[in-house]
Amino acid sequence: MKVVQTFWSGGKNPLKNIFGWAEPQYHLMSWALSCLSLREHYDEVIMYTDSTGHKLFSEFLKLPYTEIIIQYEDLVCQEAYWAYPKLLTYSLQKEPFIHVDGDVYLPKRLSPEIEIGDLIAQNKEIGTSYYRGMMDTLMASNVIIPDFLKKELQKKSISSYNAGVLGGNNIEFIQKYCHAAFDFINTNHLNDIDNKSTNVNQNILFEQVLFYALAAKENKAVTTVIDRSVNDSGYSYQDFCDFYSYDKYSLMHLIGGHKRNPKICELLARTLLKKYPEYYERIVKLFPLKNNRFSTSKSKNSPLKKSKRWGNLSNTELLNLEKQLCNYFEFLNSSDDIKFQTTIKRNPHLHLYEKKGNKYSGTKQIRIDIASIPTFAGKGIQEVFINDLCHNILTLLDTETYFESLLEGLKPCFGTTISKDKIKIYQSVLKNMEYLFINKLIYTSKIDN
Repeated sequence: MKVVQTFWSGGKNPLKNIFGWAEPQYHLMSWALSCLSLREHYDEVIMYTDSTGHKLFSEFLKLPYTEIIIQYEDLVCQEAYWAYPKLLTYSLQKEPFIHVDGDVYLPKRLSPEIEIGDLIAQNKEIGTSYYRGMMDTLMASNVIIPDFLKKELQKKSISSYNAGVLGGNNIEFIQKYCHAAFDFINTNHLNDIDNKSTNVNQNILFEQVLFYALAAKENKAVTTVIDRSVNDSGYSYQDFCDFYSYDKYSLMHLIGGHKRNPKICELLARTLLKKYPEYYERIVKLFPLKNNRFSTSKSKNSPLKKSKRWGNLSNTELLNLEKQLCNYFEFLNSSDDIKFQTTIKRNPHLHLYEKKGNKYSGTKQIRIDIASIPTFAGKGIQEVFINDLCHNILTLLDTETYFESLLEGLKPCFGTTISKDKIKIYQSVLKNMEYLFINKLIYTSKIDN
């Protein structure tokens, strides 16, 4: 099956604009992981974009699209209506296809049962007060809505299909759907420069709700990648964004605010590094102002320039180490038996020290423990606050240690009551170890799946 994707820059610079993400580099990492995950399973993955996107994907990122088509160079589109270029891409297809958004990743190929579906979508959505409030605002703004769509909007719960993945084999229906969406957009002058309604999000209506309404009107079955319905505001971290479980998902989708979650963005970067290090390195180098090891600045005030401790470390050494620092994903998802037989290691460049904190105990200023390490990306040096249990874990890991032995060695760190509760100790140690893992202070031996 053919896979297509759409990127319209809207005249914005993807090396400077965040496109809804925490930082521009995460936006690019998402496109890279999306494309690369698709190319693992599909021979034909085509990007429809403008000249900015063509340069980004072919020259800067060098992503393995089978074709990059400059389609939207002079597109007349209000910035707010980002779903419009996607609809145009749907309408250009003359054979069975799926369209996959750039914040969607497919760790596995879709099943044959899904791929033969007349119509395909990510999942059905159950409308809550979230969509209800959005659509009530639209209805009050004198939008002209066709009767079949208005019928759905008058229901207490407004249903739709999430278009993170959308397509199918019934090209005739998909063309009809696209033309219905275009009629809505044109009738309401959504792409007119002087249109004042761009502060109201109509993308959900003309892409997702309309797709549901037209399929319902014509009694068309829709096959979904996720075989359950999801509340319109119910896209949880655990169900859609947990990169620790990447290989177990059929689909991941970083919707809305998840793109600005620091932990999710960091784990996106780690996943790209773990699976496709060449592309991770390429993207990091595109942002020298954010990644000091690649900065041409002569400033002596940056932490990296001030440091002499790790001056002889090469970028290649650090990148290879940081690949190993990603091994812990499998550890967190493994059984207890496998965990107990896994060895835990301390970052070989770790430096522990104390410094004065901002709090006092009486007249005495409280000192805090800090762990410092060199990093490939970011400032080049990372300083991390560590609590007493983390400090004890790092102390015991002065030499490589089995997790089972580490647990045993940490028992004296807990009070008399808790020391008898093996489950509480286990959970507390794992929680603190995840903090150390994500901050690159410890890592595990490789676990084979």
